[in-house]
Amino acid sequence: MFSNCQEQPVSPPHRRGCPGNRPTTSSGIRPFCIHVTRLHSGHVVLAVTGAVDWATTGALRATALEEIAAGARKLVLDFSYLSFWDSSGMGAVASAYRSATHVGASVALAGLSPTLEKTYRLTGMDRVVPLHRDVCTALTA
Repeated sequence: MFSNCQEQPVSPPHRRGCPGNRPTTSSGIRPFCIHVTRLHSGHVVLAVTGAVDWATTGALRATALEEIAAGARKLVLDFSYLSFWDSSGMGAVASAYRSATHVGASVALAGLSPTLEKTYRLTGMDRVVPLHRDVCTALTA
């Protein structure tokens, strides 16, 4: 998954909310899914596919908070395959950030599409939760 990184998974990634092995819906949009990869360094990558909106943001928030509570030192939200997110998704990122900073951990975003990146930067959240072009850059920042 992170072949050009120094990081190595602790165990195989596991998936939350993933509907079987269907890669896309009939519209060509991937279904909502969170792939969790825990790395030896205490870093955790949450690779999110599909859309983060009012119906799915609770799963993202819960997964992020569980990983932080379990001891993640750095949480990277990989949004490379995210097709849409709304303000509730940004709220989940803010919630993860607050929880992480409370225990001395950090949160970073990686891989937003140009359209979603523009929205993210317009909110000013990029000044609080850093955005990186890819997961490897986020892990080493």
